[in-house]
Amino acid sequence: MIVFIAPYLKLKQIADSLADHYAEPMRSVVGDLGAGLALAREALDEDAILVSRGGTAKLIRESLGVDVIEIGVSYLDLMRILKPYMGSRKPIAVAGFRALIHYAKNVCEALGIKAEYLPVDDEAEMTSRIEQVRGMNVACLVGDMVAVRSAKDLGIPLALIESGPDAVAEALDKAAMVSRSLMARRAGELRLGAVLNTVREGIVAVDRSGLITHINSTAKELLGPQAVVGVSAETVLPGKYIDRAMTERKEAFGRLLEIGGHRTALNVTPIVALDSVEGAVIVLQKVAQIQDIEKKVRRQLSAGELVAKYHFEDMASESPAMCACLSVARQYARSASAILIYGETGTGKERLAQSIHNESSVRDGPFVAINCGALPPSLLESELFGYVEGAFTGAGRGGKMGLFELAHGGTIFLDEINELDVQLQGKLLRVIQEREVMRVGGVKVIPVSFRLIAASNVPLQEEMEKGKIRRDLFYRLKVLDIRLPPLRERPEDIEQLFASFTRECALRDGDAEPPPPPECFLQALKAHQWPGNVRELENVAEKWTVLRRLLDADAAAALTLESFGGQEACGSGSRLVAEAGDWCAGSLEAITRRAALAVLDEEGGNISRAARRLGIDRQTLRKHIKDSTPEF
Repeated sequence: MIVFIAPYLKLKQIADSLADHYAEPMRSVVGDLGAGLALAREALDEDAILVSRGGTAKLIRESLGVDVIEIGVSYLDLMRILKPYMGSRKPIAVAGFRALIHYAKNVCEALGIKAEYLPVDDEAEMTSRIEQVRGMNVACLVGDMVAVRSAKDLGIPLALIESGPDAVAEALDKAAMVSRSLMARRAGELRLGAVLNTVREGIVAVDRSGLITHINSTAKELLGPQAVVGVSAETVLPGKYIDRAMTERKEAFGRLLEIGGHRTALNVTPIVALDSVEGAVIVLQKVAQIQDIEKKVRRQLSAGELVAKYHFEDMASESPAMCACLSVARQYARSASAILIYGETGTGKERLAQSIHNESSVRDGPFVAINCGALPPSLLESELFGYVEGAFTGAGRGGKMGLFELAHGGTIFLDEINELDVQLQGKLLRVIQEREVMRVGGVKVIPVSFRLIAASNVPLQEEMEKGKIRRDLFYRLKVLDIRLPPLRERPEDIEQLFASFTRECALRDGDAEPPPPPECFLQALKAHQWPGNVRELENVAEKWTVLRRLLDADAAAALTLESFGGQEACGSGSRLVAEAGDWCAGSLEAITRRAALAVLDEEGGNISRAARRLGIDRQTLRKHIKDSTPEF
């Protein structure tokens, strides 16, 4: 906003007539000296650009300590007033502030006008200057508003030096230019503020005196309400890092401070321009935030998706033994201690480990799993701990991050820990105790933070007594232990698990869920001992789902039960299998192919009708028969 403070009404009217030429908002008011000062003080609350003239402008500037764009007097204005006194035998008196006197003197000398000059620096001096005029024999008193007002009782002609439209327009042009400059600067500051506030780190900028010039919202949150623009940064930041960085011109990096109850990393960078330190930039970041970023980076650098898919809800059970196991596991998930899971092969140890991870405080971190019995010791070591470039023949360029590093901030699951080589057990023990890892062939120690879950398919204490597991490692692992019951001890869950697996299989193949199997089939499932546990049941469910697409319920049940010797449970099972003969021999894929070919033959080779009858699409039917029929 431009506020035009006119010492007299005519000047305001000139400003109003020019207002339409400017895009900037403008308000004009009338007020001379004290009245003008009061209006200026009010305008400052609106963050205004002030325009005024003569003594009023000078009073505002000196009293409020602000810049005022002053309305000048053009030479044309002065000539218009002074021209009538050309050739006068009597001199004229010119009274006013020094700027006015300067311009008037130039014009009088150019026009050959005799003049007496009475300059003032303050309004209070004007009365004494006007008294001097009483003793002079002058033709006229020429002056500004203050001079003319003070000389009204002299009894001589008075001429007010007014600012014309050109002078007013020049002052308004300057005001508009200042307004545009301020708007551009403030727009830049707003953009800078918006940028700074999108940054998750706290950012503070200081000038050469250490006073805050910029501070973003994150820094305000960290440092508290006392951290505002204009205060010394060292009053809100402990230590002498800022002063030291500016005097020594060296960056302070990674200094750890306790700020607002948070461990915070501090970086200070001096701002050097033309070999002079003009200030500094301070960056603040919570250590916990840095650790969180590190976790995410490690996860993204890994090759696979290190995500735990299963939750306790996915392991719902009706078995008292399994419910008790899950209840204990939920309690263990709240602790950071190591967990040892014992369960036979196929009982779902990794699913349980994933569920514990997803219920724990590190649920947002990675879940890294490895089967210790699946790799030879030399390869397993490099997988667990990583390796540096050139550590061994075939070591990849740049080295490789180990699984413990990938698990940083999350969980590492070591399945079949009982198969771990004794030599590797010692290295694993050190990682568990020290929470640091050294890559194969390297010398650098890398700190890691992880939740450890181990699993064994044999009682680990027996392995320790046999000398296959180090005693110290055993006690490190067996802080919290869980026994996962085998499927034969939880028959209540068999029907629910079977239905779940058939749904998953049908969904994966894009088919509708098959109808429930015969009751005799379910009874046979419950009577089976399940040496392969849940994994074996999943395979049986998949076989049933595929066969049920091709056969009726009894035939599909009979063929499925035959795969694990349970067909006696269904009265018609043995007969159906016998009738099937060689057609039902071989693998599931072979049976599926023969069944598809039989239906295709019955439909006279029409793929569309055969696919419709089998409840599958044409492409799936082609897939089933292509290996045995060359033309397909």
